[in-house]
Amino acid sequence: MQIKTYTYTNKGSRSNNEDYCGYYSYDDYGVWVLADGLGGHDCGEVASEMATNFILDSSKEINDFSEENLIMIMNKANEIIMKEQNANIAHRNMKTTVVAGFLKDGVFRYFNVGDSRLYYFKNGCLYAQTKDHTVSQIVADLGEIPTAGIRFHDDRNKLLKVLGNENNLNIKKLDSPIKVESGNAFLLCSDGFWEYVYETEMEIDLVKSSTPRQWLEFMVKRLLLRVTGNNDNFTAICVFID
Repeated sequence: MQIKTYTYTNKGSRSNNEDYCGYYSYDDYGVWVLADGLGGHDCGEVASEMATNFILDSSKEINDFSEENLIMIMNKANEIIMKEQNANIAHRNMKTTVVAGFLKDGVFRYFNVGDSRLYYFKNGCLYAQTKDHTVSQIVADLGEIPTAGIRFHDDRNKLLKVLGNENNLNIKKLDSPIKVESGNAFLLCSDGFWEYVYETEMEIDLVKSSTPRQWLEFMVKRLLLRVTGNNDNFTAICVFID
């Protein structure tokens, strides 16, 4: 098994970039993390970097990527954000979303908090994706709008869960693990990315691409043609399993 990864981040039309991402991988082992900081002048970029680095570092200290261990890492990431809020008045309102993927021994697990997403592609088709912790996701779950309609919904930016908002995230179960195969692909991205790149387009660009960099560049071109000059930071990680 060979893992190929490419990352991209852009501040969009904002004055600073509150998104942050990182990863490490070798052989059939890897960890990918992306966070979208919230808080503007209250240093959302600090929260996103802290969360990303904490998850990357913590994943190196555990023996396996069990559901129990990953929920523990997620909750501890929340704790360190809240401790920093209390320790530094300049950071008291900083928060961040996060999405992370973990691969070991051919099994891929993942979690998300907020509206940063992970998409899983199999045979060039979208096979699964994370659910947002937003009001609009609840509306979609109730069948009042299609899942694709979340990006256009009035309450899309009303987040129900983020790191740094409350002591208990109350996330007790993760999505089922994925047994990876050659040809699988993963996309982790902030809402500033998926808001402008539709799921069908992700599939089209994936089929045209021989590398994760090419896939991401195709999607970024679509995004840049679609933005109106008032767009958020946007960040993505593309992963190919060969």
